[in-house]
Parts: sequence; C-alpha cells; structure tokens
Amino acid sequence: MGKSNGLVQTIRNEREIVAPQAKERPNISGLGGSKSSAFRVSASGDVLDQSTTADALVTLWNADEGALHEVVHEALTSGLPTDARIEDGAGATYWIVAVPQGEECVVVTRDTTLPDKVTEALLRSRTMLKELLDASVDVAFELDPEGVFRFVSPHTAFGAQTEAWLGHSATQIFWPNGDAPVRNPFAARTKSQFDNVPVVFSGTEKRWLHFNVHPIVGPGGDLLGLRGTCRDMTKRFMAARKTKQDGLRFMLLQRITGLLNTIESADDLLDSASSTLQEVLRADMVWAAVHYEQGLVPSSIVGTYREIVDLEGIWTRLKKADASVIEVAGAGRQHLALMMRRGERDLGMMVVSRDTEVSPWSDQEIELLSGVVDVLTAAFGKAELIETLYRLSSNDELTGLMNRRALTDTIERRLKHQSRTGLSGCFVFIDLDFFKEVNDTLGHKAGDDALKMVAAKMQAMIRPCDYAGRYGGDEFVVWLEDMQADVAAEKIRALLDEMPNIREEIGAADLRLCASVGICQSLPGKDLSFAELADIADSTLYEVKQAGKGDIAITKRDEDASEGAVKEDAEYVG
Repeated sequence: MGKSNGLVQTIRNEREIVAPQAKERPNISGLGGSKSSAFRVSASGDVLDQSTTADALVTLWNADEGALHEVVHEALTSGLPTDARIEDGAGATYWIVAVPQGEECVVVTRDTTLPDKVTEALLRSRTMLKELLDASVDVAFELDPEGVFRFVSPHTAFGAQTEAWLGHSATQIFWPNGDAPVRNPFAARTKSQFDNVPVVFSGTEKRWLHFNVHPIVGPGGDLLGLRGTCRDMTKRFMAARKTKQDGLRFMLLQRITGLLNTIESADDLLDSASSTLQEVLRADMVWAAVHYEQGLVPSSIVGTYREIVDLEGIWTRLKKADASVIEVAGAGRQHLALMMRRGERDLGMMVVSRDTEVSPWSDQEIELLSGVVDVLTAAFGKAELIETLYRLSSNDELTGLMNRRALTDTIERRLKHQSRTGLSGCFVFIDLDFFKEVNDTLGHKAGDDALKMVAAKMQAMIRPCDYAGRYGGDEFVVWLEDMQADVAAEKIRALLDEMPNIREEIGAADLRLCASVGICQSLPGKDLSFAELADIADSTLYEVKQAGKGDIAITKRDEDASEGAVKEDAEYVG
C-alpha cells in the first residue's frame, strides 16, 4: 500500500507554524546493531535504517495507512516523542514510541502481545469470578468478634438494603424474633458449612439459607471476627422437601394398604397402623380409639410415652373442626388428632404425639397425615367389619352370645393387646343359682327361655367394645374392656336386679333363680391366659355361693413386688 504523498512539504509547513524554534537533533545511526525492534523513517515515508529485529515492524509500516503513520505524523508535527498501542490485524499488539529527529523519525516498538493477553485473561477471569460469586452467593459478610456486621455485600439482598445491617448484630438481623437456631452460623468457631438454616427476616417469609463461614483468628488464638457467605436455597429446599414428603406419603399409603390386604384381626390391624404412623412420624405414642354409640373406646396404644389423654375432649374438638387433622395441646407437647369418618358416620380417631419442644410438628407433617386419612379410614372400616363378622360367626346357637371357643380366643387376644397398652379389663364370671329348679319344675323350654333372657340382658348392658359369651350350661362370661372392677360391679348389679323379672317372665316368680358373680380385674403384662383369669374369677364366685349365693364379689389382687407373685382374696360388693 502506498506512502503518503507530499508528506515532507506538509510536515515542513506544520513545523514552521507549530515548532519554528525546534532545534536540530543529531541523527541516530547504526540501528542494525540495536537489540530493540526499531527503524528510522524519513518525512517522506522512506525507511532509512532498521534493526535486525524490526522486519515485522517495517512490514507493518509499509502495509499500514493508519495507526502507525498517525503516530509518526504526530511526532514529526509536534516535534515531541509520541507513543501509542497498535494492533497488526493478526492479533499481535505493540507499544510504539516515535522519536522525531529533525525531518526524520526513529520508531521503537515492543511486542506486548503476551502480557496484553495475560492481562486480558486476568480481567476475564476476574469478571468470571465475580459473575460466579454473584451466581453462587447472595451475601458476603464479615463480622466483628461480637457478631456485628462490619462489611456486607452486595448493597441489596433478600429484599433489604444491606448497608442498614452495618453496625448491627447479625443474629438479630436474620432472626428478629429471637428464634435463632441452636447451630447458629454466626456463632461458629471453626470453618463450617450449614445447610438449610431457617431464617425469617423482618417482614418476609421464612427462607432456608446455606452458609459457609470462616472465623478470623489472631496470632494468639483470639477471635478477631468471622467471614462468610450465604445463599438462598429456599426453592431447592422446598422442592427436596416436597419430593421427600411425596415419598413418605406413598410409602405410608403402601404400607397401610398392605395391612388392609394381609391382616385379618381387627386389633392387629389397628395396632399395625398405629405402629406405622409412629415409625414414619418419629412419634413416641399413637392412640387409636373407636367410636361407638355409647362412646369412644381406646382400641390401640403403641409407643413409650405415657399420658392420661382426654380422648373425649379431643373427640369433641375434632367433631367441631373443619380439618381432618388438628393440633391439640398435651402435657408440655402438641398432639396431632385425626378424624376417621365415612359419610355422616364417625368411625373413630387417632392421636399422634411426640416431644414437640424438641421437634415441633411441621406443616408438611400435618399435610402428610391429611393425605393418608382416607386409607386410615379404610383401616378402621375393615377393623369394624372383621369384628362384626367374627361375632356373627362365633355365636352360641341358643343365646346368640359368643361361644366358649370364640370367647377364649377374643379375651386372650385382648390380654396380649393390653400387655402392650397398659390398659386393664375385667373378667366377669356369672353362674345362675338354682337353675336346675327351673328345668325340673317348668321343663327345659322354660330353662332355655331363662338362659335367653339372661343373655339378652347381658347383651343390652355391654358396650360394642365388650364381649359376652356362654361358657357352658348356665355359666356366662363377660369381658369389660378398659374398666375398673368397682365400675364393673355396678354394671353387673343390673343383671342381678333383673332376675325377679326373669322369674316372672318364665312363670315361676316363687322360684329361687338368681345369679352369683365373681369379678377379676386383669393385670396388664401378667395375665395372658383366659384359663388363668377364669380360675381366679371362678374361685371368687365360689366364695359367693358358699356365703349364700345371689351376690357379687371382686377378686382383690395384691402383687408381691419381691417375688412377682399375685395374691387373690375375695371382696364382697354388698
């Protein structure tokens, strides 16, 4: 590409105007021995001399019509050394210094390609690092030894102006309500990470943050402050929690559905459902109570915690509540109560409890329980169906009460259940006195009628959770669930009071037909056999017969703690 025409005359004219007093400078000759990359050019643009390393520079001069010529032109015009950075179009960069020498100019250059690229790379890396940090953290901070902000960046984070945090306690800024976690990141004394730390800034919803903190320690081991970063992980935390909750709900539904398909005992079904809830929810106690027309009756209690729970009070609150799961205050804890309802009919409830001072119930756990109420309702419904079918299939043909085999199986099942729950029941042995007179005087039909009337009275006075059966001949057994002996005696007294009416009904008011009753209250974990309780109650009943018949006696049981033995004595009700 050509050189500048008329450059010499133009330079002369401009120099006469701009620098008429410029002194003549001595020429620099012998550039061939210079170690620098340099060349000398005349005002007309001719290359007069060059160093051995200036080939690339001379080539650039001969090819360039812009930047390099402008530097030389400025130097010759001003009479002053001029420098600039230029690029050769192939990616190389140079630092150019043009030194005017009269009507000539010496151009010296240094290849800055490598340092320029290094600098550019460092700048890019710095930009990338800043962008990476901006994407990785929401806040970088430094605290003084008292936990007070002395540096925070950026200016805005979590919807707040962070400059306002300076000079204030980090703990009070992040937890203005005073509910800082036990593992407070701002109190760390070692380099640590804290995942999913719940934070509630003033006027904002709860967030979950990830912290990286690094204490600043002086030469003597003194704490000088704390540096760290935190990032809002709320979206990720909520997504992970939802995934976990969905998994728990699916697992819970699957397990309870498996119970529905495999367990054929009403007691075992509710026990297993309660145990499953206890495990999944980390509870220390689960109650299951079945609702009958006569009231609410505990059916299952699993766990290690013991508290006298106001089941009726909880039931009343559940019936009034709009939700199927509610929180109920207990003794220094909160229970979760679940209502099981089919259509307009209330089947029962479950109460789940744990130490909420250590581990409060979360909204997600309440939602989890709400999601499994339907399958728990199915469990209650099946338990009720199993119990009904069992009673119907095990009736005594004459009286309609349970037969001896079914009565034995049922009471032993209740005894094993009570060994887990700690509840107690009453075994009631009833023997009709002078029943033989009825058969001998009025015939066996009258005797059968008398047995059926006694059975009907028993059936009318027991609750759905109780059991009545014909032990054999004119002997009957009643099991009263979760009842004390004195209360059982009051209930059975109604049967004895009914005996005169039964005599009139069969047409023999003058006969002596009556009943003797022996009551034995079970000891949870001690009595596991129907036969053992029957023997004890029968012995008590025998003492009633010996004393004159037609009365009630309660077995008074004293447990010898040193020997583990149980002593029984009869105590008459009167």
